[in-house]
Amino acid sequence: MIAEIPAHVLSALRRAARALFALALVLVFAGSVMKIAVGPDFRFSDKVGHAVVFFLLAALAQAGYAERRVIARLMLALLGYGLFIELVQALLPWREFSLWDWAADGVGIALCVVLAHRLRQRVAVRG
Repeated sequence: MIAEIPAHVLSALRRAARALFALALVLVFAGSVMKIAVGPDFRFSDKVGHAVVFFLLAALAQAGYAERRVIARLMLALLGYGLFIELVQALLPWREFSLWDWAADGVGIALCVVLAHRLRQRVAVRG
């Protein structure tokens, strides 16, 4: 359980999660503006990909920060980041703006928030 992890180890894990979060933000942006399409190709695969990527970004953000206010702001910032990517894509001739993509980003973030909340509740009940 989290309560059993020594403070210095937990601090190191949070720092690592923050570094991975920053790296992931850069990689997601780079992948979003490339000409080539990556990932599997099936119906709604693009939307599933958006949800999965933003779920993982939200998970890294939540792992990196303990304060709920910070986490809430980061989740809103991630939603804004998704919109920023869509706006940049609107300017690229090989990409397009999609509100559905942005909605899928939001679904991924929301799923992560709900699962993280449930996980915190379980840890609190056991601890």
